[in-house]
Amino acid sequence: MTLRAAYRPLRPDLDSFLFASVGAEQDGVPLSTISALTRLGLDPWDEAVRLSSLSKREAAEQLARLIAELPGAHRPLADAREIAGGLIERLPRRDKNSPASSQIQLRLLRRWPPWPRQSQLLIFCVVVVAALLVSIILHGGFPFGGSP
Repeated sequence: MTLRAAYRPLRPDLDSFLFASVGAEQDGVPLSTISALTRLGLDPWDEAVRLSSLSKREAAEQLARLIAELPGAHRPLADAREIAGGLIERLPRRDKNSPASSQIQLRLLRRWPPWPRQSQLLIFCVVVVAALLVSIILHGGFPFGGSP
């Protein structure tokens, strides 16, 4: 019995690579290649296909750079190269008909823009004034000075 298209893996030949462990996170939970690539803003399947089109040496070097740049994980490049070498062995054989792309294309993750210091100061002032007004309403007068 075959799975319906909605439930079939996108590329079963990439599963061994994508679900392999890159290492452990700070809490000891294994970090898979698919999660690591996603954290870097890359599409894991596209990146796996791109890496498989490169020579093993070039693919390992590019993957090592990605592993070394993972947020929250401070791995020296030498350690990242060792991890990448093992992971590249899990990729399917290089497809000689597909063009090799030698550059990593990161997609920026959607994040809120940093707030300027003036905006932060304004928000702080608004919060302080709101707290003061709540205190006045609850206590029936100014919270400091004067008699009760």
